[in-house]
Amino acid sequence: MEVVLFEVNPEYSTKQAKEALTSLNDIIKLYDGFIDRTTASNKDGKFIDLLYWKDGNAAKKASEDIMKNPKAIAIFEIIKPETMQMYHLDVFNQFEE
Repeated sequence: MEVVLFEVNPEYSTKQAKEALTSLNDIIKLYDGFIDRTTASNKDGKFIDLLYWKDGNAAKKASEDIMKNPKAIAIFEIIKPETMQMYHLDVFNQFEE
């Protein structure tokens, strides 16, 4: 699982941010090992991106490769870099009722 926490640069509206982040789906879905993605935000301007990958290697490779993709880099301009935190975690429990 990949978890990315961030805030949006103030020159972008929440609507612009949501549209840009949603458009990233068309790029992310092409990476080997991609399973699922959920993006959420709160009223304080905090965003979270949860991505599920086949394994940690797929997640790390995609993280490196996406930084070479010009379309993705343009989308990432909305993110306030000093607020970004990224974690790769091993899922040990997932509950669905």
